[in-house]
Amino acid sequence: MPSLTKALCYCCIVFMVSAPVTTTAQAIENSINLYGADFPQEKIHIHFDKEAYLPGETIWFKAYLFEEYLPSTRSTNFYTSLYDENGKLVQQLLCPIFNGTADGHFQIPDSLQSKQVICRAYTTWMMNFDTTFLFTKAIRLINNNAIDNSKQIKTVSLQFFPEGGDIIAGTKNTLAFKANYNNGLPFDINAVLKKQETGEVVTSVTSVHDGMGRFDIDLAFNEKFYLEWSDDKGNKQQTYLPNAKAAGVSLKLIQLKNSIVFNLVNKLPADSLHVLMYMYQKVFYKKDIAVTSTEPYTGTVPVNTLPTGIMQLTVFDANWKPVAERVAFINNNNYTINTIISNKEINTAKRGRNIIEIAIADTIPSNMSLSITDADMNDGTVGSTIVTNLLLSGDVKGYIHNPAYYFTSDKEATSNLDLVMLTHGWRRYNWDNILAARMPELKYPQDNYLSIYGQVGNAALQKIDSAEIVNLIVKTKDSTQNFYFTKPDADGLIKQTGLLFYDSAKVQYSFNKNKVLNPQITFSTSNYTYPQPATINNAIIFLKPDTTGTTVNQQASVFGYYVKDNAIKQFNKEKTMQAVLVKSGGWHNWKNDPMFKMDEKYTTMFKGMGATTWSIDVLHDEMADAKQDIYNYMIGKIPGLIIEYKGGGKSFGKTLIFVNESEIDNQILETINLDAIAYIKVYDHTPWRQGLPQSICIYLKKGDDLIDRRPKDTDLKSVKIPGYSPVKEFYAPDYSQSNTTGTDARTTLLWLPYIVTDATNQKVPVTFYNNDFTKKIRIVLEGFNDEGKLIHVEKIIE
Repeated sequence: MPSLTKALCYCCIVFMVSAPVTTTAQAIENSINLYGADFPQEKIHIHFDKEAYLPGETIWFKAYLFEEYLPSTRSTNFYTSLYDENGKLVQQLLCPIFNGTADGHFQIPDSLQSKQVICRAYTTWMMNFDTTFLFTKAIRLINNNAIDNSKQIKTVSLQFFPEGGDIIAGTKNTLAFKANYNNGLPFDINAVLKKQETGEVVTSVTSVHDGMGRFDIDLAFNEKFYLEWSDDKGNKQQTYLPNAKAAGVSLKLIQLKNSIVFNLVNKLPADSLHVLMYMYQKVFYKKDIAVTSTEPYTGTVPVNTLPTGIMQLTVFDANWKPVAERVAFINNNNYTINTIISNKEINTAKRGRNIIEIAIADTIPSNMSLSITDADMNDGTVGSTIVTNLLLSGDVKGYIHNPAYYFTSDKEATSNLDLVMLTHGWRRYNWDNILAARMPELKYPQDNYLSIYGQVGNAALQKIDSAEIVNLIVKTKDSTQNFYFTKPDADGLIKQTGLLFYDSAKVQYSFNKNKVLNPQITFSTSNYTYPQPATINNAIIFLKPDTTGTTVNQQASVFGYYVKDNAIKQFNKEKTMQAVLVKSGGWHNWKNDPMFKMDEKYTTMFKGMGATTWSIDVLHDEMADAKQDIYNYMIGKIPGLIIEYKGGGKSFGKTLIFVNESEIDNQILETINLDAIAYIKVYDHTPWRQGLPQSICIYLKKGDDLIDRRPKDTDLKSVKIPGYSPVKEFYAPDYSQSNTTGTDARTTLLWLPYIVTDATNQKVPVTFYNNDFTKKIRIVLEGFNDEGKLIHVEKIIE
């Protein structure tokens, strides 16, 4: 059991009080815990290689998925799209998820006239719940052709947020406030509090951080007050406080180092109140108390063993109706891993070699991504990080300005973060549904990668026996074949889930026995993933409030290169900067690679694939049937392999031959039919014997592979199914190997989406080469480990 789960379970045991628990209380607690167990919430953070881009550039990204406070293992399909400033779809991607992560790239059209693009991302599981929690991030574009929106009308508004939810007459209430422009940016105010009846000034009120602040006030029933303040144009404004309620519960909360103190003033007819505290959808504290109208109640709850994140406190009346609520951010500084990036060799000269080392002080397996960019093209710190998105922003609605600030060492950051809690509140629960024990309706079930569905016609369904199966051959773009055998259900439905392929695949299908009935099978051309919308409504609310937050040093040489006419088009055409398509989807899904599976299945002593090895999957090679023998087959597969003709026979010369890892001579090899071979490995030299020459290891078919399930072409019908979005490998030149010509103007010097560490590998060296311009290098490392500890490191090299 992960340590944070233990902490919450411990809290559940320690904080439960011994007072009698009513049926309603137990039902509510059970509903919250059941909601957490059966409907956990996924959150997304995306690490982009940069904070701002030029039109025509590639956006590289790595997505991290959390389920509560651990890496998510629930979803397998990651949906993400780019939209322009008007909410119109620019590009969409579908990526597979492995171990709670996914990666991909967007290509920004060089004709795009926009200052920002909006990235939207989600899983189908997230679509079952409040869609305002879908990941949405506006990305700035450095675009001289963008439409100028700087003359848009800006207004300022002021909102009030009573602590606990309501102002209660006859008690001392804390009232938080937030002033901001209509684009979300904070606006600092200096105001005075006045009585409506007399205009008398009660006190002065000033925002303390990003337009937020708080003050205490005691209001009588029907008594009215307002704040008088000046907007950005100097115009006097009056904003009235919410009306006080005659009955209710006043709730105040104070955070101490290791505990939370809450104070209740009860102005309800009944003395009985109930308090619940919960975090990550698990109740860790509950108490039934009697609070009279004349005697406030103060309670203290230790929270030092809790994970870091947002906690909610709800007060119920005697009939278990919620009457007050408060959220707080618990930060026990137990969410990070000590990670250091060391400079080993630094050279900011043209195409200079640089070496850094990533050292992580943890033995738990970690999964990270690394971006190294030109700092002059992306100046300033990242405002939104893996820490802020997964621990803070992912659990609140509304815009939070510079959320990274609240995790800094600033001595005021904690109290200012509590202002964020007061002015945002909680969003997860509909208490009417919780009280009625109504759980969410799952419109979208948990996915399992790509799926194909077919249907057997009624006439055929009546003729086939119960043991009949349908053979499926999934042929991908890189000529890989995978075989599946599925039995139609009682209604004739054919379903195969868990498929993994990129771009598209040709799916051929046939009955195993009754092939004459094949025309009565139909297959859908869908892969049964969620369709992404072509537009998003009210796109303006997702745009960054300003486009100046990422500063570009216009004196930087690389910026001068790009402001030339068509420079980005020229850059994209240069051969030295061309990216390489990766058909297998990258190393991160290597265990799904059919070649790896063949190596695992057939090899024993000679296991493993490396740079000096060729591996050939004969079993699934359609072209193998066209070759006469192994000699003709191998000559076209292995470069430099020579057939020698001697004494009327063929041989591979001095090459050693092994069959099922036992050495044989050429005479035996001549007797082996090609259709009996499943797998072949060829080594440049024989690694298990010092000094021996090239060797060929042949593995004969065994087990189920001996059964020839390949239908004849005349038996097969087929359908084309779309797959995951094609992937591309980031191109990073190695100038120690070649002196490539052309201009190197990469603003991203290196993008590594997958860096892994564990107990045996806690230090990772990284080598990269500078471009032709950069003098200031920015490094951002992000990731998490298997226990949900987060990694975020930023560094500037000059």
